Amino acid sequence: MNTIRILTAASVGLVLTAGVALAHELDADQDGLFSLAEMQDEYTDLTQAQYDALDLNKDGALDAAELQAAIDSGKLPKMDDD
Repeated sequence: MNTIRILTAASVGLVLTAGVALAHELDADQDGLFSLAEMQDEYTDLTQAQYDALDLNKDGALDAAELQAAIDSGKLPKMDDD
């Protein structure tokens, strides 16, 4: 049973690491936030209204948690890794 838990934790860690790497590439100015322009590099059809709806704390920018929440909820597709 412990082996299964360890393998599951390792798998989750790999998925999260891949997501962080892609998000890091998306953050062109490396400020830890994702502007509409940065998001449109990956999500070319994303509108201002859609972006605003993803900005859960309404601070005018998406942070990593908001980006992950949008992907997890299906509001945004997973980022391409190529």
